[in-house]
Amino acid sequence: MPFLRAEKKSSGTYLRILESYRNAAGQSTHRLLYSLGKLEDYTPEQLRAIGIKLFELGGGEVKALLQGDIEEIGRYNYGYQQIYGKVLRHYGLHDVFRRIEKRSKLQFNLYDSVFLMLLERLQEPCSKRNSFYNQHEYVHLPPVALHHLYRTLDKLAANHLLIQQQIFATGRDLFNQKLDVIFYDVTTFYFESEVEKEGELRQMGFGKDGKIGNTQILFCMMIDRDKNPIGYRIFKGNTYEGHTFEKALEDLKNQYQIDKIIVVADRGMLSKNNLQITTAKGYEFIIGERLKNLPKAIQNPLLDLSNYKHEWIYNDDTDEPVTIQYTTLHQEGKTIIATYSASRAKKDKQDREDKIATAEKLLDNPSLLRKKPARYFLQSNGKEVYTLDENKIAQSQKYDGFLAISTNNATLGITEVLAQYKQLYKIEHSFRTFKSHLETRPMFHWTDSRIEGHICLCYIAFALQNYVLQKANKTKPVFTETSLRKTLDKMQVSLIKHNAQQAYIRSAPTTNEAYLQQQMGVKPLLPIIRQNKLSI
Repeated sequence: MPFLRAEKKSSGTYLRILESYRNAAGQSTHRLLYSLGKLEDYTPEQLRAIGIKLFELGGGEVKALLQGDIEEIGRYNYGYQQIYGKVLRHYGLHDVFRRIEKRSKLQFNLYDSVFLMLLERLQEPCSKRNSFYNQHEYVHLPPVALHHLYRTLDKLAANHLLIQQQIFATGRDLFNQKLDVIFYDVTTFYFESEVEKEGELRQMGFGKDGKIGNTQILFCMMIDRDKNPIGYRIFKGNTYEGHTFEKALEDLKNQYQIDKIIVVADRGMLSKNNLQITTAKGYEFIIGERLKNLPKAIQNPLLDLSNYKHEWIYNDDTDEPVTIQYTTLHQEGKTIIATYSASRAKKDKQDREDKIATAEKLLDNPSLLRKKPARYFLQSNGKEVYTLDENKIAQSQKYDGFLAISTNNATLGITEVLAQYKQLYKIEHSFRTFKSHLETRPMFHWTDSRIEGHICLCYIAFALQNYVLQKANKTKPVFTETSLRKTLDKMQVSLIKHNAQQAYIRSAPTTNEAYLQQQMGVKPLLPIIRQNKLSI
């Protein structure tokens, strides 16, 4: 009797139609009737068409395949598991979690707990409690207890340095063999709480989110030119951001064994002490310069447009050419590069006029001006009497369109230095991802350990998503954070019951889904899969 056999070999899986018969000795054996070639050479649709045609040739009717009761038992997402599961393994984090689990003698599977919280953070961020209730939305996820999710945060906090080093080492091998430039910046994550406890991370401070009266923490991160994360640190919410710089450089030197790099940072990191620390460790810097704070002898030539004899032309995000004029001078072992842009001058002027317009409205209500009136070019004449500060307005006009940076690098050309500093926006975009897309804040954890574990979890999620976006957009820009999430949302399977048998039916693949799977090196699911044969 003929039958179909799939024979697995090192070169692939081969489909053969065989027939059973008895040889001359009366022994049961098989002979080849026809070879259909390699399974991998067929699409699922082609195999389905072949099967239906054979059924019809045998006298069957296609409608008979659908006879009986069909019931959908459940619908599950598999896209996040398939894509991010592979990236977790790619970074070797599954092995890291198992080592932590074994060393800590945990009585639960640490990887399963981390994976569930990562899937939730990357799909639709929510609380750990809601993550526990949502775990049934994924296919074949091992069940995780709620208290294990909270204990997992403690383990992430205790091992965050190990996890950061694993991500850094893998990312460096994969993307950037020579780490020569790092971008450093600081932001704040706030809590829905005003309660401070002495010595703990949650403290009042200057919030970059504009949340007045909320406790916060300070989050510092380093990335490379491709937005690959290098590392992060957490400080108390009342820490001055400039004081984080030394710790970050110390960790680079000691924990990552990095000897030669250029640190790129904004003006908030600039201080004489920080520059001395940078050079003392053998590093170079490209850093924002406070033009208004420079000595007059330095300022005057930098504010004289007749000295701007060079131009740098680059394309902005809209691919429109932008022309920047620049001049340079040397001061105390560093090169100051001052730039002038007509479009920037126009924006500076508009910003100032907006503040003046606001000031004129606020003059009718002086009680609202107790908080930083100087921000609106106002001065007090005593007894809460305010007037416009014309001298300050005139001073502000002098700097319209000007921006300065400084560097101690002697090998890069001026335009290369400018190009590197321009890339600093990438870390600002990274912070935006943490705050908006991954919804790292507001935070609702109150102990330092849970706070640190939550931040570590979000950091891992950021690294995984950044890797997927780089791989998927390597040859052409296809995905944004939002479109990637929408594509993964659509990757679903339905568990159906048909005539007492159960099987999974995959959702119709979209063009983006097929492209994403191809770029990530994962195989698409078959259209119909037996319940016990589904593997993500």
